[in-house]
Order: sequence, then structure tokens, then C-alpha cells
Amino acid sequence: MSESEQVQDIKESEPKNGSSSQDDSPKAVYAWIGGLIFAIGFTMLIWALGPLLDGYSHLPDQGATWYYWQLPVRDDILMLLTWIFYLSHQFAIWGAIYWAQKNLKELRARPTKGLTKYNFMAIFINVAFVILHLIQTHLWYDGLAQDVPIWTSQGSVIVMLAVILAIENPRRGFILGKKMGKPMTARVTGFFRRAHTYIFAWALVYTFWFHPMDADPQLLTGFFYMFLLFTQISLAYTTVHVDKRWIVILEYNVAFHGAIVAVFNTAFFNSAEMWPMFFSGFTFMFVFTYMYAFDIKREIRWLVMLLYFGFLAWLYLPAPLGFGRDPMRLMMLEFLWIPIVLYGLSIALAGLVFLYYKVRNRE
Repeated sequence: MSESEQVQDIKESEPKNGSSSQDDSPKAVYAWIGGLIFAIGFTMLIWALGPLLDGYSHLPDQGATWYYWQLPVRDDILMLLTWIFYLSHQFAIWGAIYWAQKNLKELRARPTKGLTKYNFMAIFINVAFVILHLIQTHLWYDGLAQDVPIWTSQGSVIVMLAVILAIENPRRGFILGKKMGKPMTARVTGFFRRAHTYIFAWALVYTFWFHPMDADPQLLTGFFYMFLLFTQISLAYTTVHVDKRWIVILEYNVAFHGAIVAVFNTAFFNSAEMWPMFFSGFTFMFVFTYMYAFDIKREIRWLVMLLYFGFLAWLYLPAPLGFGRDPMRLMMLEFLWIPIVLYGLSIALAGLVFLYYKVRNRE
């Protein structure tokens, strides 16, 4: 396949005859603002209703692979209903995506400032199932965590972040602004651009139904982040969806959520104090990859890097000069663990797609 054909594989159809049915009014921005208000308001609602869930009992924490927010006894009928709710949400949003890909081809290359039928469908679906999940939590509490291990929820988010690295490679580079070549060819990137809505919809909806809507700070920050991601997927085909500032905010927000989860785990369950690993790892991703989405001066990038290394120095210096983190953690390069996983997984996924196309071409 020629390079021109590969490049074309990541481009989408242009409007026929130069016509465009795009809405020039900024309805997408208004919908985005509404999504932010909903995220804040519904998170506060979960917190306000939290005391009503105090009657549910939980087993003591049993380590890193244990999920605390699940009931000691499984109810077969109620869990069947939970799975039905999850699958209904999953296939409803997949159905909306399928419809959009068949009917909104002209907006793939030129997103609209307005709202499409897909946007209205996705917003309605997500809001309806968010409300349903809250009701379900207060009726019988358990989410999918009763039946599936915690690493499946964590892994789905990691897959999403790794795929974003591949999708954004042509626009901001893979690391330090440098674009990755093979296996992230134009054809591979095009595959992820076309398939990412299905992948992300699975990651978001699955993780959403994994957790009960309890008022613990770890869950609250997670659901707030989830509502922001639902806003993003609901606004596909709009200019908001492809706004690089908004994408970076969504990618980097996991640094704060991960740190908060680790802090409260330390406070309540006596687990290892791992917030520096989460925060320094995801901040590394911002400094060495996410930041390159923006057209800023080289001196500013250097300053941000210096601030990051200054933060690492403060983290491992003994008190009172620093936080007093065990220097052995620095020797173990814990601040690189998350970047290694994300970069490595992104390259691995791209490699699988690259090999698939190579084998298919031979056949």
C-alpha cells in the first residue's frame, strides 16, 4: 500500500459537492458546559445521599487485589439485574456509535460546532443510565465488582490511555514531541481513530458499572472523572471532542484521581503509601508527552521540566527540606512505572494492529 493510501486511511470523507450541513452555532460548547455542571452536581448528589448507604456492611480490606465496596454475600437475581443494566447501557451506546459512523461520515474530518442526532442520543443514554445506576446502588448496592476482579476495571482505563497515545501520535508526537514511526503508521493510527469510540465506550461503561455509587472520596473522584469522560464521548463529531486542551485535561485528571485513591487507601486501609508513584508517573506523562499538544515556547517546556524534577527532588529529600519519601523508591525508578506501562502498552497494541494489516496484505 502506498503512503498516500495510508494517509488517506486516517482521513474521513469530505462533504459531497462542497456542501456542509454543519451548525455554526456553538451548541457543542453549551453542551460541554452543561456536562461540567452535571458532573459537579451529580457528584454532590452521590455525596449527599451517601449516609443512606451506611447500613451496608463490608469485609475488611484484604490487600491490593481486594475490592472493598462489595457486599459479603452475592444475590444471584440482583446481580443478574445489574448485568442486564450494564449490558443495556453498553449496547445502547455502541448502537448510537454505529448509527453515527454510518450517517455522519462528513463530520469525521470536519467536526461541527453544533450538535448532531448522535450527540442527543448519547447524552440521553448516558444521563438515563447514570440515574439508573444511582437508584440501583441504593436498592441493592453491588456493581459488577461482585463478579469480576478489580484489575479488569483498572485495566480498561489503562487501555484507553494507551490508545489515546497512538491516536494523538501524529498531532503531538509520542514522547518529547517526536512522532513514533513503525508500528504506529498512518494506517494503524487510522484504525484506532475509527475503532476508538467502541473501545472507549466499553472502558467507560464497564468501569462505571463496576463500582457502586457510594460517597467515599475515592469513588466520588472516580465518578466525577467518569462523568467528564461521558461528556467527551457524548460530544463526538463536535469541535469540543477534538479540542486538544480538553483532551489533555481528561488524560491528566487521572493523576489526581489516582493520588487521592492512594492517599485514602493509606488513611483507612493501612496499605502502602503509593500516591507519589501515581502522581509523579502521570505527571511525567504530561511533561514529556501531553504538553507537546500545545504550541508553546521551548523555554516554557524547559521550565516545566525543571519544575517536575524539582518536585521529584522535594519528594525524596529528607524532612524538613522535602517530603521524606524513602530514597529506595527513587532507586527503584517508581516515577517511571506508569510511563513504562502506558508507552509499552501503546506500542504493543499498535504492533498487533500493524501485524494484522501486514498478514492481511500477504493473504
